[in-house]
Amino acid sequence: MGKIYSILTIIQILIIELNHIASNYSLSRNLLVLLIIPVIYHLILELFFKNKPNHNKALKIYAFAYVCFYALWCFIDIIYYALNMGNISGYMAYMLYLTGMLFLAPVLFIFAKNIFLKNKTPRYILIAYVVLILMLFPIPGELNESGFYDTILR
Repeated sequence: MGKIYSILTIIQILIIELNHIASNYSLSRNLLVLLIIPVIYHLILELFFKNKPNHNKALKIYAFAYVCFYALWCFIDIIYYALNMGNISGYMAYMLYLTGMLFLAPVLFIFAKNIFLKNKTPRYILIAYVVLILMLFPIPGELNESGFYDTILR
């Protein structure tokens, strides 16, 4: 079940990135689409060809690294959005973005579990990821209380 969820989430990320490319072409979005193809290939291999020997350790590490870097990019994008949204009215979009990031948590956990087989590291990665998201939730409220958004408008 976890592999199906992972492939659906990765395909949704691909569709979102293709939508961004269609609306305004950027090299970074195009690079993200090209880099996601091996991740989809790895998930399809694991989902449909379970009797294959475990020779795709590099693909597992690549898929885990891709999801980690994608999450890091999204965290940077979230913080950038919080600092540049102009006023507190963008708070709803900020919260939706962070909530959407929670959907990546099980994918990150499954990929980490594939790499660190008999270890508690995947659990710690999942806990750190969720705690980081929860720590980012109050940032716009704190910035609004300190008067940060009032200085941007002037």
